[in-house]
Amino acid sequence: MTSYDHLVLVLDDELSVRTALERLLKAHGFRVRLHADADDLFAAGLPSVPSCLLLDHHLGGGVTGVDVHAELQRRGWDLATVFLTAHWSVQSVVSAMRAGADGFLTKPYDPDELVHAVSAALDQSAAEFQTRLKAAELRSKAATLSPRERQILGLVVAGLLNKQIADQLGLAVITVKVHRGRAMGKLGARTPAELARFVALAGLTWQ
Repeated sequence: MTSYDHLVLVLDDELSVRTALERLLKAHGFRVRLHADADDLFAAGLPSVPSCLLLDHHLGGGVTGVDVHAELQRRGWDLATVFLTAHWSVQSVVSAMRAGADGFLTKPYDPDELVHAVSAALDQSAAEFQTRLKAAELRSKAATLSPRERQILGLVVAGLLNKQIADQLGLAVITVKVHRGRAMGKLGARTPAELARFVALAGLTWQ
């Protein structure tokens, strides 16, 4: 059972399967949202909390789970996905894994195995969710950098020392230190290694 807010999406065209999955997952403390077809899934929108998707591989109308997963990716929906299927084959598994599946279970599924797969997918989703939040926070902080601070940060990340930056920009070393300190403070970075990681997360680039 997860300790954070979350949502498990279930996409399966069989009512009995959806009902059974809902009962099992709720018994283990998961929040659940059920969908009978892909249109309903997409109409409901991407959850704003860490989420995962239990996706039937063989849906009605000739639609496959791989088709749905491809549409998820096209829309930019970053959902940890566990495929379910009653009719598996090597090609099915290969197709699902190539599509970026985070798990692949067969029906009838083992309840403990399914709960474990969902927990792992949600933990992964939560970690990625926090990373996206941190990236958004850092982009907001980076927007407050002055042109000079941003310029000096670029040179710091490139590995130049304060003296080298000062020589390249025609500045006093103390001036470089002041701008560097302010820039690192704005981003909340305490070390060069932390600064490099924050810059990468914020997506800062220099021409």
